[in-house]
Amino acid sequence: MKKKSLIFYFIMLMLICQGVPWASAITEGQSAAIVDHCDTIREDLKKVQKEDARVRVYLGGYYETILTKFVTPLNVRLVENNLSSADLVENQNDFAAAKALFVNDFVTYQQGLEELVGMDCKKEPEKFYDNLRVVRQKRKVMTQDVLKIRSLTSAHIRLVEGLKGRL
Repeated sequence: MKKKSLIFYFIMLMLICQGVPWASAITEGQSAAIVDHCDTIREDLKKVQKEDARVRVYLGGYYETILTKFVTPLNVRLVENNLSSADLVENQNDFAAAKALFVNDFVTYQQGLEELVGMDCKKEPEKFYDNLRVVRQKRKVMTQDVLKIRSLTSAHIRLVEGLKGRL
């Protein structure tokens, strides 16, 4: 029974989240749903907040390890041996920039989510909904950052394999 009600509230949250981008106000039904399920929505958002923080710590550490234990030392070693590759250096710079952007975008997202969780959605359902839409957009940006870093990691592996073939 608990699982069914949790699924119901999650579906309600997703329906609320999927607003029409050109609409400026929420419908009365959406407003009523937000007010009726405010506590559950806020609890679900707190869970998302906690899980996202864990993911950020994991991914941030993972990306830092890739950069400091693999990408940078390899490029330093290649420069020391006069085997430097412009593509590898460019990829390192792009990776470092993408990692910094990920961190900044995640902080912005977390701040927006923190503000959203702290709102009283029973008193201000329209403002809550508008902030929810903003936070969803910030989360999409963060997702794009992760995809960019994955792409750069894959590109770096291909570049290293190509270098290995030339040596």
